Amino acid sequence: MTVHHFQPDHYHTTIGAAPPVLRIAPGDTVHTTCVDAHGWDANRVQATPPGNPMTGPFYVEGAQPGDTLVVHLDAITPNRRWGWSRSCLAANVVDPDAVASLPRPK
Repeated sequence: MTVHHFQPDHYHTTIGAAPPVLRIAPGDTVHTTCVDAHGWDANRVQATPPGNPMTGPFYVEGAQPGDTLVVHLDAITPNRRWGWSRSCLAANVVDPDAVASLPRPK
């Protein structure tokens, strides 16, 4: 199994329309970085336009349309000491039955 170190130089805000940036085999590990929803990188530099930019896509050798892929996140390391959030939740972010018990913004 191979460990890949992928440093993105561009990002996408659409799923499935871009060519793969890296080909990997089942069981491989990928170390990479991402930007925040505003397109800012770890140095708070605008690396790409906002809109939840994504790293990838990655091509998994042997995967076929309709296959279910299992992804294990071995570690997620924040790249800065601060963060931000919105006070509202998007639809279907949590189990709808649990929404009633969530604290309400004041």
